[in-house]
Amino acid sequence: MAIEQFVYIIRNSLEHPSDVSETVRKFHKTYEVDRKDALDFNFKGSLIVIVDIPLQNARLIKSIQNIMKNPTLRDIPTLFILGEESHREIVQSSALGATDFISSPINEEAFIKAITKLANMKVESSWSKLSKIQEGALKASLKVFEDTFDHVREGKVFSQGDVLEGCNLIIKATAESGVTSWVNAVKEHHNQTYRHSMMVCGYLVSFGMILGVKGEDLQRLSICGLVHDIGKAFIPLSILDKPGKLSEQDWVIMRKHPVHTRDVLLKSDCDDDILAGAIHHHEKLDGSGYPDGLAGDDISDFARLVAVADVFSGLTEKRAYKKSMTGEQAYDVMLDMGGHLDIDLVKAFKPVALNMS
Repeated sequence: MAIEQFVYIIRNSLEHPSDVSETVRKFHKTYEVDRKDALDFNFKGSLIVIVDIPLQNARLIKSIQNIMKNPTLRDIPTLFILGEESHREIVQSSALGATDFISSPINEEAFIKAITKLANMKVESSWSKLSKIQEGALKASLKVFEDTFDHVREGKVFSQGDVLEGCNLIIKATAESGVTSWVNAVKEHHNQTYRHSMMVCGYLVSFGMILGVKGEDLQRLSICGLVHDIGKAFIPLSILDKPGKLSEQDWVIMRKHPVHTRDVLLKSDCDDDILAGAIHHHEKLDGSGYPDGLAGDDISDFARLVAVADVFSGLTEKRAYKKSMTGEQAYDVMLDMGGHLDIDLVKAFKPVALNMS
């Protein structure tokens, strides 16, 4: 989902440009507020609030204390920028009501992660409104996804079994309650790669059930959906979470993610179906895809299935630079993608697509 809410940044003074504001502006709509105006400012509906005021003296600390009494800040996550990660400033920021903090100078990757984590707090708490099995599937898969990505970034090997528990819950949730409600819930998540992976996984499980896929084959299909973009762990967040259109140079880097996926999965114990589906879901029947330029019968059944779910998810997800399509609109577009997708599979996917309209 495109981030449409503002990130408000409370600053000591607006006279000079801010590195913090410049960094946030790359990923979110921002609005800067002078600390003198923040006492009565209406922050309601904001994504998060960043307090970029140094905790240098009693006067500034008292000012922040008064700002934090603003009733419209009550349920909004707040990120404090510390001058240094000292025990004194950490304790002080916590006492003032900080949800989280980060020290300067800002590390962009860590900063983006901190903002995303806070932005997702409300989203993840809203999952409690779903059925227990759906809530469990979302929470377990998020934990599995985050742990797997972190391990991959650290060069650790993961196994097929590492993601199986989360996928089994997704299968159970889909069998009991369908895919629509929890996919709509995960659409609100601000971790774009997790959101997309979960949606592709959900669509694949639902699609597999329609096709009569059962048992271990359905498990493999769900695992494939959850890890099909695992290579994106090596794509810089400045590209991965970029809110606008990617440049040609960005795309050169982004298109390497299936190669990274291959490198990761070949070190794992994932079976051939998962390898083929994850590595080759961007291949096209006419041979114009990547990373290997496969065509026709050289593209496996799993890769064809993942390609259908991946394209559908891409068309129906909202981005800052494009509107999302309804399931019906996306399905109609996919019917004209014969050089790319297996149209027989697209037609079989119709019940899933129209259920998401």
